[in-house]
Amino acid sequence: MSTLPKLGRKKEHRERTIRNLATSLVLYEKVRTTTAKAESVVPLLERLITKARTGSLAARRAAKALLFDPNAVSKLFEDLSQRQGTRTSGFLRVTKLPPRPGDGAAMAQVEFLLTPLETILQAESKTKVSVRKTAAKTEEPAS
Repeated sequence: MSTLPKLGRKKEHRERTIRNLATSLVLYEKVRTTTAKAESVVPLLERLITKARTGSLAARRAAKALLFDPNAVSKLFEDLSQRQGTRTSGFLRVTKLPPRPGDGAAMAQVEFLLTPLETILQAESKTKVSVRKTAAKTEEPAS
């Protein structure tokens, strides 16, 4: 986490801010924040999601060390990593927003690019059905 931009904070505060933002992003799947914070959290979460897709104990421990909420760790491994589908990278989208009214800070929205779970389940069921039909067709001419 030492390669993060300074964000006008000391190291400990900066790291906690980014970890808190990552935890919120996992829990709520969409967060509005400043552009600098958004660009800081994306590489961190991209690496974490890639690890979570392996589902290993080491990956779970790494996520637990980074995210503050145990519910976020569970959601990351059980829901978000499965809903990525066949995507190998680019799990997050950063969309620039108009400046914040109070101080004019550049704002952005970070959100997960998720395949709906229903679509994944339908794709799996279609695959199973097509395999069954293919197997049935191959068995009929042999009889």
